[in-house]
Amino acid sequence: MTGENADASPRSDPQVSHAEFLACRRFESLDGLRALSILAVIWHHTAATAFGGGLLAYMGTEGVTLFFAISGFLITTLLLRERHRTGLIDLRAFYVRRALRIFPLYYAVLMVYLVLVVVLERNSAVGGQFFRNLPYFLTYTSNWFVPLDGRVIFYFAWSLAAEEQFYLVWPALMNRLKTGARALVVIAAVTAVLIGIESLPVSDPFFRF
Repeated sequence: MTGENADASPRSDPQVSHAEFLACRRFESLDGLRALSILAVIWHHTAATAFGGGLLAYMGTEGVTLFFAISGFLITTLLLRERHRTGLIDLRAFYVRRALRIFPLYYAVLMVYLVLVVVLERNSAVGGQFFRNLPYFLTYTSNWFVPLDGRVIFYFAWSLAAEEQFYLVWPALMNRLKTGARALVVIAAVTAVLIGIESLPVSDPFFRF
């Protein structure tokens, strides 16, 4: 019995592994996955066109999916650590941190686009569509209400909109649920619904008013 204990690796102890996880401030292996996700998106918008719309031309879109998965893992990790320390997630502090991290740069870029459209595209069809879409860009709802129909200025904002909606819903849901089988079932169900909504085309009747 003593020999078995002596041969056991500390990493095989779940408590030790969990403690290491809580102490880890940076997951370096995720940097490589981030790089792959960025390269996949660049591929999709540049080199993939050389393959004439084949399978390789569309695989690059999975880079966004990978980036979302990484972001979800990191945000959930931070929230779990906070709940482990304090017993509760401070939603107000979380929303303030996210706003300060994303809003200034996002709205600064949107303002630059607004000026460029006024100067260069004011009288064009795509310029007019940009101004009609502006309320959705301002409110992070473009992923629901702005269809990709030809050239759409600032269309890439859909990914930021999806991420902001995740930030809005997920921490509040985690605050309501405790660990256990029932919580896992609810989380899985809600996640499936959100993914389904995100994947619907904005031309779907669900979005017509």
